[in-house]
Amino acid sequence: MSSVTSYFKKNTDFILSATQPRQYPNVVFPEVAFIGRSNVGKSSLINAVFMKKLAHISNTPGKTRQINFFNHGDSLMVVDLPGYGFAKISQKEAYKISDLVSQYLTTRENLKKIFVLIDNGLGAKKIDIEMVNAMQAIKDKIFICYTKSDKKIKEKSIYINELANYEQLTVSSKTNDNIFELQKKIIGIL
Repeated sequence: MSSVTSYFKKNTDFILSATQPRQYPNVVFPEVAFIGRSNVGKSSLINAVFMKKLAHISNTPGKTRQINFFNHGDSLMVVDLPGYGFAKISQKEAYKISDLVSQYLTTRENLKKIFVLIDNGLGAKKIDIEMVNAMQAIKDKIFICYTKSDKKIKEKSIYINELANYEQLTVSSKTNDNIFELQKKIIGIL
């Protein structure tokens, strides 16, 4: 078993769900965060990378409405951020979630890498570009993950060139395609 695989087999424990910054855990180890459009496969990817069921997989898009923190082996904090393009919630609640995510991304000093997930079959949408553009202050932390590489590409994105300057990887949590490469990327920031 490789040292990468051994690292990801360590215990990962749910710490808390935060709805405001004062609730964030006070830890010293680095954080990696995952964000993407609702229904992009975020929970499935987190579970595949950490080789266990951490994030709840739902059939209803937009279920994650708070920031979920997981402690991986007392060496890494894994952060599951609410999806954007929130489904079936009020505009007021959508703004509240958007503000929470924005505050986290711009103030969390431990954040080392933000994995922006985009459905490979649908390609980048305008909302994905808007999210990436909103993170320009931390653009060096952005890593683009195209999810669901096992599915057929339904449409070519007109925004493909707008993401060309970011590190990218195409992955599948279903077939584990490039999951090991993503694990190596995470270990590389420790």
